Amino acid sequence: MKRLIAFIVVLALILAGCSGAGNKANDKTLNVELPLKTTSIAPYDTDVPVKIGAAESLFKAGADGKIQKLLVKAYKQKSPTQLDITLKDDIKFQNGKKVTGQAVKASLEKSIQKSELVKGSLPIKDIKVDGQKLTITTKEAYPELVSELASPFSAIYDTSAKSDVTQAPVGTGPYQIKDYKQSQNIKLDRFKDYWQGKPNLEHINVTYQEDGNARTSDLASGKADVITDVPVEKEKELNKGDETTTSAVSGFRTSLLMYNHSSEKMTKPVREALDKIVNRESMAKNVSKGHATPATGPFNSKLDFIKKESVQQQDINKAKKIMKAVGYTKEHPLKLTVSTYNGRPELPKMAQVIQSDAKKANIDITIRNVDDIEGYLKDKKQWDASMYSFGTIPRGDTGYFFNQAYKPKGAINAGAYNNDEVTALIDKLNTIVDKSERNQLANKIINLTDKDLANSYLTYMDNIVGMNKKVSNLKASPEGIYLIDYKVDKK
Repeated sequence: MKRLIAFIVVLALILAGCSGAGNKANDKTLNVELPLKTTSIAPYDTDVPVKIGAAESLFKAGADGKIQKLLVKAYKQKSPTQLDITLKDDIKFQNGKKVTGQAVKASLEKSIQKSELVKGSLPIKDIKVDGQKLTITTKEAYPELVSELASPFSAIYDTSAKSDVTQAPVGTGPYQIKDYKQSQNIKLDRFKDYWQGKPNLEHINVTYQEDGNARTSDLASGKADVITDVPVEKEKELNKGDETTTSAVSGFRTSLLMYNHSSEKMTKPVREALDKIVNRESMAKNVSKGHATPATGPFNSKLDFIKKESVQQQDINKAKKIMKAVGYTKEHPLKLTVSTYNGRPELPKMAQVIQSDAKKANIDITIRNVDDIEGYLKDKKQWDASMYSFGTIPRGDTGYFFNQAYKPKGAINAGAYNNDEVTALIDKLNTIVDKSERNQLANKIINLTDKDLANSYLTYMDNIVGMNKKVSNLKASPEGIYLIDYKVDKK
């Protein structure tokens, strides 16, 4: 009898093991690798919660850059300072609580309180709530408010949730964050009551890998199912793979040489010389392997409201003459420190090309490749210029970039650019509602900052996403923000 009981117990354990293995085999887990580490996953600190399907904003940007309603049923810009919004009535946070007007008000106000970036992009004076209706009043005329409410940094989360928002924000997305290990990984589970329908995947596992070649190897080996920011030289390799493919689209991200205007070395003649040293067409063709377009300014020239300009041609001799006129020669070159980072794989290579060509114009560049570019740029004493990339127009309006990159206290104005005339024009832009007037003024600001050499804009970068062929309903988006939604699936 004892032998029979023992046999039954062993058999049960074997069957349970087989059953578990079967469940694991059928488990729909998507493994995603992202390049940039985060020390917080609060929506107001990073776009990662929106990218991986954990959080959503009131609005979102379409592939054409135009704003679409998301959590919003209806809205009206009643005046330059007042926006009326009616929320959809059937949306829940991932803890089961209803998304009410009061909850949205609390989320926006907390994000403004916690983030200088959000504070600058949402100059809100007051939010009045009546059930699902919100009346948002800004401190001054601010016609781009709807655009900024589409920002991933303005994503809505439950401020009353018990979890720490920097570790596990409770949003409205199709996947709920269950575990976060700083700068290592994020684990998410399906949110079954998601308002747009049942998500196809059961779990998502997000890890960080800053090295683009390592991300590519992980995708090829099957360790990762999806990777972002595919190195351009690896795109063909992944497309030829038996198990891998890519999705690429001309993007709204611009690569640039950011100037430190607080550095005594970075005079206008020096900036002008560096601008003439850059060979934009070669960078787009050779460094980016055709997955970029030469830049003429901060915004992708494919946008119909951007005035078309010719690409600045490389002129080493002219750059050399400019440097000689301000006292720099082969015997006494100008020494500059230029920072870069591996999160955007093409940038270090661009830095090397600029370094080589700059030497011909009597500029000796020391390249400093850093892990935490944002932290590094805060100390302006240690760099003169930096390779960088911005999503300059992720939501179809130039106001975001102008306010954050050109105003003295702009959240992404790491180079401390400051021009009173430009600031005044941006302030004027912030009061104009008419689209054609805004476009006309935007082009004027572009021309002024171009003459001022605020930065040197290099290329408009394609957004390339790599994935296993088992992954479906996922493709690259121009703004590079949205990646995982409830439709994404894995065979």
